[in-house]
Amino acid sequence: MFIYGIKFGALCIRKLSTMTVRFLFLFYLIGAWSSNLFAQRTLDAYFQENKLSPESAYGLYYQVDKLGKGEKPKKGDYILLDFKASLLDGIVYEESDPNDPFVFQVGYNQVIRGWDLGMTLFPMGSKGTIYIPSQLGYGKRGAGTTIPPNSALIIEVNPQKILNQKEYDAYMIELEKKEQAAYQAKIQKQFTIDRKLIQDYSLSNKLRTKRTKSGLSYAITKKGKGTLAAAGDELIVKYEGFLLDGSPFDQTKEEDTFSFTLGKRKVIAGWDEGLQYFNEGSEGWLLIPSKLGYGPRSIYEKGVSVPSNSVLIFKIKVLKINSKKL
Repeated sequence: MFIYGIKFGALCIRKLSTMTVRFLFLFYLIGAWSSNLFAQRTLDAYFQENKLSPESAYGLYYQVDKLGKGEKPKKGDYILLDFKASLLDGIVYEESDPNDPFVFQVGYNQVIRGWDLGMTLFPMGSKGTIYIPSQLGYGKRGAGTTIPPNSALIIEVNPQKILNQKEYDAYMIELEKKEQAAYQAKIQKQFTIDRKLIQDYSLSNKLRTKRTKSGLSYAITKKGKGTLAAAGDELIVKYEGFLLDGSPFDQTKEEDTFSFTLGKRKVIAGWDEGLQYFNEGSEGWLLIPSKLGYGPRSIYEKGVSVPSNSVLIFKIKVLKINSKKL
């Protein structure tokens, strides 16, 4: 009887589980249907308010304002285009740079589904708009704080050219070169600013510094003994790190020291270069331009707070050098 009761109970549980699964699935379908219906109503209201009569395909809507003479893209094609993406309330959440068209491969989920499908409706050289219901956009999840859940989207498009694999590769190489050149120009501009800041800091604090070709400045305030530190040497130091306004951002505690191997990229580039001018027992300063420090990155971790593009000032004591020659 006890065994039978267990079997009967298990059967009831199985039946209940099946009913529950069916109910949950039905609930999911109703929820999805309601969500899609809401998005559809929202788009319909938008079309009515703006007196629009777009065409429909693939579950989305589109309007061609200017028909281009080129081919329509197909799956696998790379397309070069300008675009502007917005919500129904007119808020633009993303757009291409006029001097830097966007590129993606059609049919490989590199963009949201509605955009991917919609582009196949526009010949090259066309101008128009894709109206994307939420289920073909970011759906119930939305995207961060920018795109709310269940948002219909508007993407204005101007496809310019279909690229084959060779053209795409060449385009990306050229784009990388431009981005690298722009990055280097930005770094150089910041470097010019940093050198002036370091010079002003040295003068105001009466530091007799020497500047290296890299832009690093250093000052030895107490001479040590022995040979200068070299790459591969283990250095044991105490230090204090400041920003230009005097704010401390890092230091060794009174009872602690810091040890590292010089020239192994275990520390910032300014330290790897600058400490080669110190020997055992020496004390001094390193004034480090941002490109030899943390560059455009902001550092906020483990009690360290350094804004982007910060000149770094270090007061350093070299307590011990364990030479690689030993």
